[in-house]
Amino acid sequence: MMKFIASSVDAATERARRALGEKAVIIAVRNLPSGDVEVSASDKPQPAIPAMRVEPSFADEVRHDIAEARERPAAGARLNEAIEHRFGEDALAKLRGELTRSKKTVQIDLSDHMVKNLSDLLSPHGISEELLSAIIDGARGSRIDADLYMLEAGFAHAFAFSPLTFSAAAPIMLIGPTGAGKTSSAAKLAAAAIARDGKAFMMTADAARAGAIDQIKTYGDALGADYFVVRTPPDIDEAVSLYRPQGAIILDTPGVSPFDPGDIAALKSFQQAARAEPILVLPASGDAAEFKDWALAFREFGVKRAIITKFDATKRVGAALSAAFAGGMALAHFSETAFISEGLLDAHPEFLARRLLASRPGRVS
Repeated sequence: MMKFIASSVDAATERARRALGEKAVIIAVRNLPSGDVEVSASDKPQPAIPAMRVEPSFADEVRHDIAEARERPAAGARLNEAIEHRFGEDALAKLRGELTRSKKTVQIDLSDHMVKNLSDLLSPHGISEELLSAIIDGARGSRIDADLYMLEAGFAHAFAFSPLTFSAAAPIMLIGPTGAGKTSSAAKLAAAAIARDGKAFMMTADAARAGAIDQIKTYGDALGADYFVVRTPPDIDEAVSLYRPQGAIILDTPGVSPFDPGDIAALKSFQQAARAEPILVLPASGDAAEFKDWALAFREFGVKRAIITKFDATKRVGAALSAAFAGGMALAHFSETAFISEGLLDAHPEFLARRLLASRPGRVS
């Protein structure tokens, strides 16, 4: 890792890229007493990946499932074809039932001045009517008649806020769509765990995506965290036996379809092998209906908490919030920066209130 000093972040970053190349990874940014900015960057080392060994005791039943999976046409992202197909069929049946239930009709009385004001504030963000109604119910309990405090009370009422804790006894598995920021979130969680007790262990099952292995190698070496590429569920036991992690255990996964039985079965196999809590990662902005379907689907998979990323990359942030609300998920963390060292923010209603008012300059001091 190297450090570069300049008068601005952009200038320091440009120096880093001139020195290390376009693929340089910015690890940290620090304001110096002189007024200059110091940027720490990684030159992307390339250490060898630990060799993967096939378990000789791989069960005959699973061998049969592998053969069947290979004969089926590929669908979705296919995390791994070596899966137990029955898990996917069971999960898909549940999802179909959930997604075909009748929608509730929400009535919002816009003749009420407070309701009209909150609706005007939140509608540009694409907040769903269901979430808007819950926020309004909570806002009525605010002791201060001001937008910021009413929104904060509203979000506190609408969501549970539950940041992750780190322990080798409670592994974390990040799941979600391609491009949601799962890998960078894994690195940020590892950085937070290392800052807390100096230990983190990262695994990735995203071995097929171009550049994915290089990415985890870069993050792992820059952070000083152990890492392992797991191509099949048995590799998880291999990794844990080899490294015997004592701190946070974080498993990154590729983007998959929650509506494809093979993808669901693969995720289930990896989750069971890691004995990990699945955490849904969603970018703040996107297709609201699609995000809602994802949240409902992964609720059936067992997801209870969500991380929302890319608050810094969009003006409207209602899609992910509405999806998490529809899925009954607690909010764990938010990400509003690309810098790994900045980490993930613990989810809090005040942040949401300020973030949703940010498009109205002068409304929040």
